[in-house]
Amino acid sequence: MTTVFVTGATGLTGSNVCHQLIERGDEVRALVRPTSDTAALAEMGVELVEGDIKEAADVRRAAEGCEAAIHTAALLGASQQDMTEFEAVNAAGTTHVLDAAAALGMRRVVALSTGTFFDDTAPGVSLEDAPVADQSSGDPYNQTKLAAFNEAHARADAGQDVVTCHPGAIFGPAPVVSRALAMTSFNRVLRGALRGKLTAYIRFPVTWVLATDVAWGSIAALDRGVSGERYMLQGQPDDVMSVAACCNRLCEMAGIDHRVQDVDPSDDPDLAAAFGPTMVAIAEKRSGEDGPSRAAPRTAARLGYDPTPLDDGLRQLIDWLRELGQIPA
Repeated sequence: MTTVFVTGATGLTGSNVCHQLIERGDEVRALVRPTSDTAALAEMGVELVEGDIKEAADVRRAAEGCEAAIHTAALLGASQQDMTEFEAVNAAGTTHVLDAAAALGMRRVVALSTGTFFDDTAPGVSLEDAPVADQSSGDPYNQTKLAAFNEAHARADAGQDVVTCHPGAIFGPAPVVSRALAMTSFNRVLRGALRGKLTAYIRFPVTWVLATDVAWGSIAALDRGVSGERYMLQGQPDDVMSVAACCNRLCEMAGIDHRVQDVDPSDDPDLAAAFGPTMVAIAEKRSGEDGPSRAAPRTAARLGYDPTPLDDGLRQLIDWLRELGQIPA
């Protein structure tokens, strides 16, 4: 039995990580803000320590006695992004976790990242080996996640045991409902389509992945990963599609007539206001692509990662939302 320190434990990925760790018999210590919705975590047996990822002392205090860490805490790509706040959470927060792990002698840190800043245009190159793009997006989310990624791999190069995991677009059920349906969640977007409230979304190829699969892959990276490697926790290659296409597939499966339209990226300022600078930057980068044309990642071979097919994941989402009364039965 291992005591694992988890950040972002109330989030879509983090709460699933906590649930899976508890289910297999590990003990979990979570850093949570005093205002967080923690009832589900407490009920499953997570030890809660109040504090803030932005404060190094809080992170160190919460991590005391833990043998490893899974760091999922992050600010995501909302329509309004304050660089100072994103730096404090995404960049400095990661540094605080790595510092605490080094000081306390943890055996490994798994840091959740993103794949949006990689140059995956070269044919036959896996995302796990792709270089960082020469001209990465200048939005706060991408910039601060890139800084966190660079720090994590600099630590690995210097001898600290660190791996990074890079999910696609995460959706699906989670123990902490309020956070799983937060404004920046793809669950919120998909629910909007089911309710007939979402009419259009900016077009780019999306690698959809179920939240439980991301949690499973993160724990597998903790158990079987190799320090310094990065692991792509994405869905099945055949399930890459735009947000609108996924929404329409979901609505069809749920027996709902509503449909969502694709919107091509442009320099129209209304797009950034509607979808946020991160989504616009991704759409501009991936404009014209039907989907990723790259080599298969090593994640499956190294970790035994086998993601859920999209249709199966969407059925889980429909059932979960109906159980919660979020969409009509």
